[in-house]
Amino acid sequence: WEYGMVTVDAENAENASKALTLEHKRSMKMPEDVLCVAIDSNGKYIAVGMIDASIKMFFADTLKFYLSLYGHKLPVLCCDISSDGSLLASGSADKNLKIWGMDFGDCHKSLFAHTDSVTQVKFVPKTHYLFSTGKDGLLKYWDADKFELLLELKDHHSEIWTLNVSSGGEYCVTGSHDTSIRRWDRTEEAFFLEEEKERRLESMFDSALDENAQEVKEIGSEGVSSAVGNKNQQTVSAADNAIDALDVAAHELERMEEHEAQVKRGAKARFVPNPLMLGMDPSTYVFRALKKIKSSDVEQALILLPFKDAMKLLSFCEQWLSDPMESEFTCKIVMTLVRIHLDHIQMTNGIKPLLTSLQKLIQPSLRRIKTMIGTNKAAITFLKSLDDKVM
Repeated sequence: WEYGMVTVDAENAENASKALTLEHKRSMKMPEDVLCVAIDSNGKYIAVGMIDASIKMFFADTLKFYLSLYGHKLPVLCCDISSDGSLLASGSADKNLKIWGMDFGDCHKSLFAHTDSVTQVKFVPKTHYLFSTGKDGLLKYWDADKFELLLELKDHHSEIWTLNVSSGGEYCVTGSHDTSIRRWDRTEEAFFLEEEKERRLESMFDSALDENAQEVKEIGSEGVSSAVGNKNQQTVSAADNAIDALDVAAHELERMEEHEAQVKRGAKARFVPNPLMLGMDPSTYVFRALKKIKSSDVEQALILLPFKDAMKLLSFCEQWLSDPMESEFTCKIVMTLVRIHLDHIQMTNGIKPLLTSLQKLIQPSLRRIKTMIGTNKAAITFLKSLDDKVM
């Protein structure tokens, strides 16, 4: 099709005028369904995306064949050519974005761009940056020279079907199945690629944890309540911090035992505490690390502890149960660890003495907590009765 001028109201020569129109110049029969077309800025080439997963290149003036590009596994849904005519980007139902060289038709890079079909790609004018959209509802910003994902933008609530970029590249507009169009403006605010990568990895990590949490809802047999909270990056980080604290404390205990052995042998050795302990003894150091965990994340953090570290933690609980102010927190740790690792504990020799000792310590601690709760309840009831009498 080409622009042309047609005469309007040709019967009346005095009032005749010309109007802009499109004139059909030539046609070419294609062997398969055509899903998308793109023309380079110089008007030299036409790129045609086919349902057979190939891209055909033709000369724009004569429609003679130039190149065939093969590499996609499913139909090519979109394509675009950079302003300088050196690169072609194509998106397919196979979820991949491919960058091609226009000179020889070689594939520079194949990128797994979206988790569903790639519906549209557009280069930013006068650059090798490009936008892509997909049925996953994401708008992504790419560097076609370095083959890197720069930004991932999510605001639509359904598939994004179409995309266009302004002539100056200041903004782009997307249209979605959620019955909305959205304008995305370029800002002067700088962003850092490493931070964006870290944010995307965190999002992927949280998504994977959420999927795993749906599969495992309960621990133990029927009748046992499920764990409080969800497994997420915070609980994983909390478990890592607890493991690190246990390792530091265990290493410090080994150093203390070695020092005592040297003293018994008559050696004049001066013990230098580990500066990481911040002047605390190993038991207090581990307890402080656990108290830093949010109460809603404690149980999930304990679930993530390996069996070896869980047994180390149980050995510290003997000392913590002597403190009546922290007996409730300690009892929660003991009961959770025993419930989680019950099968493993039953098959492991040498743990029975530790569990017997913990049982003897827990019983008076629980009685103390029960008495305190009963006293508080009675006091509240008494105060409420006094208030009712006054009223």
